[in-house]
Amino acid sequence: MAVKIERVATTHPDLLYLIQELNHFFNEEWGTEVAQGYQNHHNLAEMVCAVVAYDDQVAVGCGCWKLLDEQTPEIKRMYVQQTSRGNGAASEIIQALEADILEKGYQQAVLETGKDMTGAIRFYERHGYHIIPNYGEFIGDALCICMKKTIKTAK
Repeated sequence: MAVKIERVATTHPDLLYLIQELNHFFNEEWGTEVAQGYQNHHNLAEMVCAVVAYDDQVAVGCGCWKLLDEQTPEIKRMYVQQTSRGNGAASEIIQALEADILEKGYQQAVLETGKDMTGAIRFYERHGYHIIPNYGEFIGDALCICMKKTIKTAK
């Protein structure tokens, strides 16, 4: 089946379910105390756009973006369920978020991910992101790396 992306409200039950799974993953990976320390970065009410990926009408992944500052969209809450990885959902999610960012007049995006999440880092690099110095609250955070991409319209 082809993956379908839908823009959803930040209160959509499928988005909330996937975010709950993502939070559980972080708790398992780094422990509840460390994971909780990052929750202020993930306030869904701050998100400008949220999308859910569906595979055969089943929600399998999500992503959001928010404004880090007046000129800089930040990709947040990227997640694809383990059983759906490799089906193209993550690529569809990031492309949908980048299209929305462009539509809103921005030409760049940044993101933060775990330094040890090599699969995620490789995924973002394949999609044109490159490692930059940590920004904002991530400066000096040894668990994180930050990445950036200049987004261009297709001509």
